[in-house]
Amino acid sequence: MARTINWGIIGPGKIANSFASSFHSVPDAKLYAVASRDREKARSFAKLYNIQKSYDSYDALANDPDIDVVYVATPHAYHREQTLLCLHNKKAVLCEKPLTLNHNDALEMIEAAKKNNVFFMEAMWSRFFPTTIKTLKLIHEGAIGEVKYLRADFGFKSPTKDPKSRLFDLALGGGALLDVGVYPLFLALLILGKPDAIRSFATLADTGADETTNAIFHYKNGAIANILSSIVVDTPKDAEIIGTNGTITIHSPWHKASSVTLKIGNDETRFDFPYDGTGFEYQIQEVMRCLHNNKKESDLMPFELSLKMAEVSDEIRRQCNINYSLV
Repeated sequence: MARTINWGIIGPGKIANSFASSFHSVPDAKLYAVASRDREKARSFAKLYNIQKSYDSYDALANDPDIDVVYVATPHAYHREQTLLCLHNKKAVLCEKPLTLNHNDALEMIEAAKKNNVFFMEAMWSRFFPTTIKTLKLIHEGAIGEVKYLRADFGFKSPTKDPKSRLFDLALGGGALLDVGVYPLFLALLILGKPDAIRSFATLADTGADETTNAIFHYKNGAIANILSSIVVDTPKDAEIIGTNGTITIHSPWHKASSVTLKIGNDETRFDFPYDGTGFEYQIQEVMRCLHNNKKESDLMPFELSLKMAEVSDEIRRQCNINYSLV
């Protein structure tokens, strides 16, 4: 029987609630501790999910000797600081996407994980869904021939345009690209790799954060990817991968889809992968697999992919004049 892995959570916000509610379906994973700068928020979260310890200090959680791995679930502007704190205390870390605001910081975090010889992974939960696994399998088997075009979007209409909100404040890493644009960016890089040329366009809010961003990737083999993100309009949230022989559609919402359709000519085959949980259980299972096997890096979500995402994101923001350094 595998040993129990004790988890800590930094930042008991909305996404941490979805994450915590998935633990009941993952054997040997135990929610052990939570930390928030708001003592009552940490206590309430701990009570809700039957968590043994709650802290009002991130340092206290990072120094708890009984914690094996920490999930960093705060806004991305704080990921670097909190991840490094945990890594330097020899804690494995699952860090919410994006890893941080830029490539240099992402590289620093990965180097810290290597130096401290602990597991580290970006929490790109979409990577571990059966629909993503099936899509890659179909492509690798040549089901649609050579991929020539990819289109993916993720947009929603924010209920507020408060300049101090997480979505619009540059100091918090606000903007569509880092909030939801990481999803289509991830899919394009996962399937097609790093582009040879990038053309990007964005509409900026008064705060300087991007409201809507569109990027076109071009590859030397003739492939093109078109990715769109927005925090002011609701988009279809589906994805298409078109090859020389057919098309794969990941159905809406594609980032947590339960079905994929393969179309070859007039013939369509639908593959269904229903799930009962939130979908976070898939990435928790991957972290557990890695820890039980003493792996420091996931084969499915490796450092190389996270660094590519950060590098390409930097270039998109450069072209669109989205500048966090001005804050």
